[in-house]
Amino acid sequence: MDWVGLAFAALTGIAVLGAVGLVLSWALGLRGFWAIAVAPAFAVTVIAGTAVVAGFAGIGWSILPVVVMTIVLAAVLRGARFLVERRFGAPVPTERRRFDGWLLTGVILAALIITVRFAQIIGDPGNISQTFDNIFHLNAVRFMLETGDASSLDIGRMTNPGGSLGFYPAAWHASVALIVQLSGASIPAAVNAFTLVISAVIWPLGILLLTRSLFAAARARLDSRVLVLFAGLLAASLPTFPFLLMDYGVLYPYQLGLALVPAALAVTLAALGLDRTSTLGVARVWWVVALLGILPGLAIAHPTAFVSWLALSLPMAIAFAVQRWRATASAGGRVLVVVLFLAYGGVGFVALRVLRPPGEARGWPPVTTIADAAQQVLLGSTWYAIPAVLAAILVVVGIVWAFIVRTPGAIVAVGMYLVAAYLFVNVAALSIPSLRDLFTGTWYNNIPRLAALLPIVMVPLGAFGIACTATWLANRAAVRRALDASPRWAKAALGGVVVVGAVAALQAGPVPRAVEWASRVFAVTPDSALLSTDEFALLDRLDEHVPEGVAIAGSPWTGSSLAFAITGRPVLMPHTLMEISDDLELINDELGEATPGSAVCSAVDDLDVGFVLDFGGREVHPGEHVFPGLTDLENSDAVRLVDEQGAARLFEIVACG
Repeated sequence: MDWVGLAFAALTGIAVLGAVGLVLSWALGLRGFWAIAVAPAFAVTVIAGTAVVAGFAGIGWSILPVVVMTIVLAAVLRGARFLVERRFGAPVPTERRRFDGWLLTGVILAALIITVRFAQIIGDPGNISQTFDNIFHLNAVRFMLETGDASSLDIGRMTNPGGSLGFYPAAWHASVALIVQLSGASIPAAVNAFTLVISAVIWPLGILLLTRSLFAAARARLDSRVLVLFAGLLAASLPTFPFLLMDYGVLYPYQLGLALVPAALAVTLAALGLDRTSTLGVARVWWVVALLGILPGLAIAHPTAFVSWLALSLPMAIAFAVQRWRATASAGGRVLVVVLFLAYGGVGFVALRVLRPPGEARGWPPVTTIADAAQQVLLGSTWYAIPAVLAAILVVVGIVWAFIVRTPGAIVAVGMYLVAAYLFVNVAALSIPSLRDLFTGTWYNNIPRLAALLPIVMVPLGAFGIACTATWLANRAAVRRALDASPRWAKAALGGVVVVGAVAALQAGPVPRAVEWASRVFAVTPDSALLSTDEFALLDRLDEHVPEGVAIAGSPWTGSSLAFAITGRPVLMPHTLMEISDDLELINDELGEATPGSAVCSAVDDLDVGFVLDFGGREVHPGEHVFPGLTDLENSDAVRLVDEQGAARLFEIVACG
């Protein structure tokens, strides 16, 4: 696929999220940038929820059930609004806001910079992330397309046919499957297209919405044009999100979940009354409904993203409790405030204890000292070990301004920063295992997952810092006289120079290293970790030899199982971590010695296996996982070689008739 095809697939993803989400935004009464920025979050909830419902009902996965669910939900919401407003009256509408070209510019700048970096990372539209987790992700999308079942409750059957895996967050996979169906893109191209949508569309929209919401009450002290412009620039310049999650893992579902967190936090601000914009013609109850419409999608995208929302909303809950305590004189009212806050804390504690992986999956150790981890947070040098100098300075300046203006949103922004900073220091440096696991076990006690959380809190503060500083400077008498005396073209030129300089400075920190590291993961070379150039070439010819429906044996550790995702031919082991049946174990152990009428031939017939892919001994993770029945097949009479490309070989099983 070429870049035009990738662009079409990305536009398909945007169209699906936009159409579904905007209909629900309209039904709730949201308008303008609010409606656009929260639309992807609503859409993910609908897609993930519809997939579960369709799975229960036995309805094949496609855009049709999503459309039906969207129409039903929109009708219910619009009807509920009509009844509530008829009974209690509609909120007083405020003056319609003018089109904000600066806001659009901030979003476009972020999208363009991220898109350029994204293209540098993947190299080619059809490249894949050569990482361990991607074996499951790519094959899971194919599983959905083949079975017509995209439910998070059923996707585990791909690797555990017995049903021992009861839930897996599959909102990302279901969305990619829709892009494949609607655009005709290959699975690798659709994955890249959706990653681009997450990184260059969902993330900038959400983080700019959160930035504006946090500092809505401080607009008299800042230049809103600078605020949104630099929020966009910073969103593209702190590579631990979104680029790190394209490199490490690869953590596609978590990337989707975190991209939705800023919109969820902005809606939380509105629902709690901490954002002035919550009064823009929308009653408080509908902000609560909006939040309830976002959180299920957040949780099904990735439960850790839901806990991330809980953690970062803690300062909001505290600010709300303090506000209500001060505004409530009665003992009963204050008791209610305490009860509600304790209930929030209880939900958070339960989430930390329940929404976490098994113990063996969260054994990552601390790697540094508390002082060094704190320094990494302050300098923006987490993971890549190169300080994001300008961004770090702007964040510190933003914190100073927050304590000067002391609006609720500004204080909340500092609180969010402290929460994220503590979580990172905890996971990177705390040497008390039980305490460390208590707070960051949900994130697998894994440094990259918490490093990815920091841009959510750094972007708003950095943009606030430069916006307040710019306003303060512009109000100095000497500066104001100079600006008043300058022609418009000179001021525009100065602004352009500032923006270009800011882009250069922000992109010169850890971003180049992040792009370089991630591009290595996507590069297809003769010795790529998962699929080499030879192995890709052999898979391209696979349908010339393997009939539809005939299964292929092979070691998943070497990438052979990706024949399922790339060609649609079933494989015996679609992932490295899966349930091994007796028949599968027999084939893995004894296929090379198969003879007519043997037990292994019975297993071959039962599983409808006809071919073996041998991709040698190089594994995606350095190691050695030997399947005796699948090795040294060139010396076996049970198979015959039908195709090869370099060291990659395709054998046909001939011993079993």
